[in-house]
Amino acid sequence: MDRRSIFALGLLALAGCQSGAEHQAQIDAMLDGRLAQYNGRPISEFMAATGMTPVDAYPVSEGRVFIFKTAPVYMTLPATNVTPAVTRAAQCQLLVRTTNESKSSGADAWIVRGTERSGACNNLP
Repeated sequence: MDRRSIFALGLLALAGCQSGAEHQAQIDAMLDGRLAQYNGRPISEFMAATGMTPVDAYPVSEGRVFIFKTAPVYMTLPATNVTPAVTRAAQCQLLVRTTNESKSSGADAWIVRGTERSGACNNLP
């Protein structure tokens, strides 16, 4: 093989590569779509479908925000000859904005209007 063929083969191999940012953008778009399907539906449906229960909630002017958290994910960098091992925990926090048009108090009365997430949310159910 001549140099041009090797160069072309290398470019072809790299064309299929994806950066970490592109991969995370795809995951974020997928999560946005999955969470958006609950907009306009009761929080009880979200809880039944995901198996998650809120750890807390607080009132806001238009309704209530429910706070959901996942179990922590632990990442460890192994020790080297000059550095000790380092373990870091990351956890997803999901805020679900809801309104209550019926003024009843059950989970069926709180209607999802939007979500915000932070932390390690790639593995949301």
